[in-house]
Amino acid sequence: MDLSSKLREYRNPLLIAITGALLLVLLFALTLNSLIDWQVQAALRNNAQIRAQHWADNFFKTTPSARRMVETGIITPSERDRIESSFPLIDVVRFKLFNREGMQTLLSDSGLLGPSDLFSDEALQVFKSGEPIVGLHEHEEADEYDHEAHLETYVEVYLPAVLPSGERIGALEVYVDVSEFEEALEKVFQRVSGYLILGTFIALLFPAAAYVYRTRQVMKQDKRLLELTRYDQLTGVLNRNSISDYLKSHFEADTASPTLGILFIDVDQFKQVNDEHGHASGDAILKHFADQFRSSTRSNDDIVGRYGGDEFIDLCRGITLKGFRKLYGRIMEATKAPFSFDNTVHHPTLSIGAYLAGVEDDEKTSLHRADLALYAAKRQGRNQVVEYSEDLEGLFDREETQETA
Repeated sequence: MDLSSKLREYRNPLLIAITGALLLVLLFALTLNSLIDWQVQAALRNNAQIRAQHWADNFFKTTPSARRMVETGIITPSERDRIESSFPLIDVVRFKLFNREGMQTLLSDSGLLGPSDLFSDEALQVFKSGEPIVGLHEHEEADEYDHEAHLETYVEVYLPAVLPSGERIGALEVYVDVSEFEEALEKVFQRVSGYLILGTFIALLFPAAAYVYRTRQVMKQDKRLLELTRYDQLTGVLNRNSISDYLKSHFEADTASPTLGILFIDVDQFKQVNDEHGHASGDAILKHFADQFRSSTRSNDDIVGRYGGDEFIDLCRGITLKGFRKLYGRIMEATKAPFSFDNTVHHPTLSIGAYLAGVEDDEKTSLHRADLALYAAKRQGRNQVVEYSEDLEGLFDREETQETA
């Protein structure tokens, strides 16, 4: 048999093998593309739900008039400006509020709607079940009056409207722009597309693994950036900016705000611990105290933050004087136990300045009085709590006069 005969004999099997291989690659490429599209959409929905829930939690914690907005739709210009100023942090575009009957009461970019028949079955369902509903809208054409016309991709998230007390009073719909997040995911897969053409079934598993790994990286980075805007990275409690935002929203509320207990907390002799045992021991003590503070405070009404260095602050909204004293008593009791780190037993103590702010106070005055009480606690021997009183006013000035006399 000559060479030409051999080629004719093997031409069809070779063609079938190549065609079969190409079809197999195409089949798995289409399957993987479908999987990628599904996973990208799932990631977008999950990311948007996390962002919307984060924004909603912050909204109800920092907006004393949230009940009024949900039930009546009444919102002041200053409230709208403050709320909309938080949108860019997590790419919220707008939000709607619905009452217990599923009737829309408020649209963030138009204010009070007045009598309306804008009923939402999704809002009613979310209010009754307490479970969110998430819908993805991708590359839709919209008319010039559509608020979302400029968005490439956005997600509508229906969430139950829950007050810090746990009471469910309605529902809200949050629009989250996920265009940039989607673009980041698409860039991850630019290199993956080459494998879809050249790979076989085994080779196609690697792009899939790379996809999952890179998706998690992007989501982890996005979550990390979100946490950096709110939390102290060493201790995990709120950072100073978050505490300041909470105080500002509390005292700028147009309605009479409830009492706000402020505990200014300082770790005694912290510099000596750092000097004698190293910064690792100091960091461990700060983490230890942060955990103790969180476990000793009320989970729904109190927030704990690191104000800077070895200073912490605990804000207790709507607390009575009796409850305030019981709370800081729990903190002092919980932190009495020795703390061991790196084969060294520490007995750190705290100095606490306490002030119960009322409707006549403002942010600056309240912080000053709590700080003044803290200063008195340290000057009186540390390891104690001092409540603010008018007798403390001028304490700094009196001591400076005595020192220079």
